[in-house]
Amino acid sequence: AKGPKPEDMLKGRIIVADKSLPSSWSSVGSYVAQLKGLHKDQIWYDKKTGKVKIYYAAFFAQPVNDVQVELRIIDITAGAHNQLVSTEQFMNKGDRVLFNSIEIDQQDIPGNKKYLMAIEWRHKPIAQTSFTLRIEGPKYSGKVTFSEDETKAK
Repeated sequence: AKGPKPEDMLKGRIIVADKSLPSSWSSVGSYVAQLKGLHKDQIWYDKKTGKVKIYYAAFFAQPVNDVQVELRIIDITAGAHNQLVSTEQFMNKGDRVLFNSIEIDQQDIPGNKKYLMAIEWRHKPIAQTSFTLRIEGPKYSGKVTFSEDETKAK
């Protein structure tokens, strides 16, 4: 097909979402707009399981001349640069797009911090994005109750 492709319009970017991303389209422009609309700047851990599944689509400027790339998740909160995840991702040689997902546990990657997700090939980033992993804190009513002893003591 002639004309622009999603990988041309999104090259160097990773779209992250908390639900499965579509991988087909009728119009390139509407598909790119749909992906951008699904992209999340904040992703929330499940408060019951303490885990989250992150779906991502990485778009590369050039075809990757390999079957393997590296996914890295780096803590960039307040200027930090601590790598927390490094895992191999496999694809077809010559592809310009990688759709996949990763499950993260808050025991391994803390919540309420900012992270950089990067796809690297031969130690060079070819697509990246940043997002904040959020965890719901305890809820407080604002109501204070004192025991009888506490109310008597002044």
